[in-house]
Amino acid sequence: MQRSRPSRAPRVVARCRVEFERLDRRVVAESEDLSRRGAFVRTDELLPTGAVTELDLTLPDGTPFRVFARVAHLLSPSAARALGRHVGMGFEFLEVEGGADVFARHLDDLIEELTPPPAAVADVLHVVLAEPTAPLRARMATALAGAGFIVEEFADGASAYAACAHRPPDGIITATAMDGLDGATLVRTLAAHPRLASVPVVMVSDDASDLTRLEAFRSGVRDYITRPFLDEELVIRVRRATAFAPRGPGEGGMLRGDLAEISVATLLSLFEFERKSGILVVIDGTRAARLFVAGGRVVKVEIGKSDAPARERLMAVLDWHSGHFEFSGCEVVGADEVGLPTTQLLLEHARVRDESGRPPPSQ
Repeated sequence: MQRSRPSRAPRVVARCRVEFERLDRRVVAESEDLSRRGAFVRTDELLPTGAVTELDLTLPDGTPFRVFARVAHLLSPSAARALGRHVGMGFEFLEVEGGADVFARHLDDLIEELTPPPAAVADVLHVVLAEPTAPLRARMATALAGAGFIVEEFADGASAYAACAHRPPDGIITATAMDGLDGATLVRTLAAHPRLASVPVVMVSDDASDLTRLEAFRSGVRDYITRPFLDEELVIRVRRATAFAPRGPGEGGMLRGDLAEISVATLLSLFEFERKSGILVVIDGTRAARLFVAGGRVVKVEIGKSDAPARERLMAVLDWHSGHFEFSGCEVVGADEVGLPTTQLLLEHARVRDESGRPPPSQ
């Protein structure tokens, strides 16, 4: 089902410092998004709807403005949880000290600077959304439809699976917690279906722990989003997950992702656990490496024209924590140039890092 969004003032996702008075004390918060007409401010210090207050707003470039604003709506903790958003207040701007025109010019420049050009989408992509909470489901469907996706919405995993079996989609977005067929079971059921095993799945969860995230990736999900999240984040990550989805037979052995979401060390642990064989390409800025994995062990490492020993090259790649990766399953033959099992390599890397005082890469 397609949805349309009402027209709205151009806005930008921007973290601006916001200060206001509440109960004779100063509250410091930050904006989530910003437009000429108003802003949504993340804060637990809520004012009554309709209250008028002064906001000291500092734009990302450091320019300060004092804005008189009215609280247009609130997102209480319960409402924010239902919508998968942050607690906070939506403000409507009434008057700007120093002139609305000056403020508008600064905002226009900020919006132009921070808003990326629209991504080109070659085909209209059909996605299935399984989310039990009606307000959050409506919010997600509206954001995806507004970005050009055709969205089918369902409140449970069983209905979503039936729709996928009837017409395989280009992608699936599923919550983890659902009555009956939950997200994890849905992923396993999809993986067992010959026509659905290669459809990319994006999982949405309240659990941000590394272990749960790893289990999700291990089960075969393409991406993992934790609540709260922004509409733009959802669209970007679903588009990224579906952009390279396999479209034909024989392409299901591919795994792609972002090093900000899952580290090289976690990937290698996963490959060792599942005794995978294939080639892992890791790209961090201008650096690229190819890791050859046989039966869960890294046996060869290529980094440009580096002639360092294979083990040193692998230790260097383990410190890469930005960029992206791509793993292609295939048979790998040849001599083991590394000479250590993955677990031992990771322990050695951790020891060397601790001795050097370097912080661990973020996941």
